[in-house]
Amino acid sequence: MEIKKNGLLLLVRTSIVIVVVALGIWAEKEFIGRQNGSSSQIKQETESKKTQKEESKFPKQVIGVKGLSFSRISDREIQLYWSDQWNPYVQEYQIERCPAGTSDWESVGAVIPDQIQNSDVISWTDTWADTSQFQYEYRVNVKVSDSEKYDGQDGESILVSNLLICIDPGHYGGRNAVQTGIAYTEGDFTLQLAKKLAQKLQEEYGVSTILTRETADISLGGFTNYELDSAHISLRGEFAKGTDLFLSLHTNANQEGVNGYGTVEQPISINKPILILNKMACQDDKALGIANAVGKHLAQSSYQLGIASVEGFDKVKTETQIRNWTDAYNDQLNVWGTICRRMDLNEDYYGVLRGSVNVGVPGMIIEHGFHTVPEIRQMAEEGKLEECWAEADAIGIAEGYRLMSKAKTEER
Repeated sequence: MEIKKNGLLLLVRTSIVIVVVALGIWAEKEFIGRQNGSSSQIKQETESKKTQKEESKFPKQVIGVKGLSFSRISDREIQLYWSDQWNPYVQEYQIERCPAGTSDWESVGAVIPDQIQNSDVISWTDTWADTSQFQYEYRVNVKVSDSEKYDGQDGESILVSNLLICIDPGHYGGRNAVQTGIAYTEGDFTLQLAKKLAQKLQEEYGVSTILTRETADISLGGFTNYELDSAHISLRGEFAKGTDLFLSLHTNANQEGVNGYGTVEQPISINKPILILNKMACQDDKALGIANAVGKHLAQSSYQLGIASVEGFDKVKTETQIRNWTDAYNDQLNVWGTICRRMDLNEDYYGVLRGSVNVGVPGMIIEHGFHTVPEIRQMAEEGKLEECWAEADAIGIAEGYRLMSKAKTEER
């Protein structure tokens, strides 16, 4: 029995050793396996981070349309233009628009770059249902050809309206020169002012313009310069045919030696904006609103510049409130500017205003301020005046037409 007992004990001990050894081998393999698995995971994480780091060195190229512009074809059509610089990264250009001042964007068209042959500039035409006044915001977005490499973003927007305004830079180069003290020429200054106004209307409000002249000289209907400033001056107003509004830009003068001052040495207290409207504009509520707004902003601008003693402007609500222009009012000191009419035998006294009536366009002469005031001539010579007065004109026109400005759309 003892021998059997010892044999059984030896067998048990041997079995235990075998189990312990087996457990040790298993534990060692498990430990090694875990180490290998951990190393593999670490390796994968390292490789992933490396890939991400390498990818961060080469981010997606952002694709977006900038430099969008437009031209007015008619009161029902406009044409958009933009550069095709992103072809072949773009699969499709997508045109969108929304009413100015809103975010109600809608898709109105698309252009596939591959269908455009031999052109660095792409154009697209939009046509509206009617000719009523409108103002839209347009942009061109992109559908990229490879979303893994390129990231399409919304295009930069522009404002577009179907309005067309005719601007007449008063007189012609060298006309109405003041040689005493600071040299000034009305015909040269009005051209600078007109160009600045046209630029602001286009860029800030999407309003198109045409100018009766774009250089010192003017030529219409076979006549030039002095002829178009005297006997045939109505041709300047008739140039506005087909437009919505005619504006003749001027600076004012006074009678000789008034107010106890030299003719071209008048005090700033004479300075005031005066807007003279043609018969058609006098009977047009919208034209009256534009004239009121322009006059108000011109008066404020001149006062803030220190070239006027009063800041106010007498607004006119109806035709019956429009005063008749007189030399006495024109030359008076310390009075507000206002809207006037000047008639001759029931016709407009000024040929440019008769001309715009002839073609059915409301028109006005804007006498911005008096070039007989030395401070005004000084500011004009420094190049400050046309910027401020053009801004006042543009804001007034926009208010009269209830247009949204580019700056306001960017605040959204």
